[in-house]
Amino acid sequence: MSKIAVRYLNTQNTYQFNGEKKGEAGILRIKTVPSLAMILSGTMDWLTTIVGIGFFGAIESNPFMAGLTSTSLITFTVVKLSATLLVAFMFYKADKALLETMNKKSRSFSLTRLTLKGAYVISTALLAAAVLNNIMIVVRAL
Repeated sequence: MSKIAVRYLNTQNTYQFNGEKKGEAGILRIKTVPSLAMILSGTMDWLTTIVGIGFFGAIESNPFMAGLTSTSLITFTVVKLSATLLVAFMFYKADKALLETMNKKSRSFSLTRLTLKGAYVISTALLAAAVLNNIMIVVRAL
């Protein structure tokens, strides 16, 4: 391999400080993955809830959302998906704001970042548990 080819490959695989590769503006950034996982889990929760209610007579266990499902599934859909998108966006912006702080070596930065990641994981896990619960209810109804 020529020196020019090696130099080209090295510049293509060099990471900038913010975690994205140079010259690849269209790649999926690692920072967005937790938010996308949360959106996927929230959407699956909505979908399995709609299927359970619409086809198998299931009921929503959240009292606020149960009121919405009994009056209008369209309103339930708007509220559920909007809340999911809003929370995921807030997590994304919080992570972005945290990474823009000046002192990334401090203990408070590390604890805040750990807390934010933990909240991501817990929120997504709770949504995934709701999806599994909805699937179990639908399977039992079959």
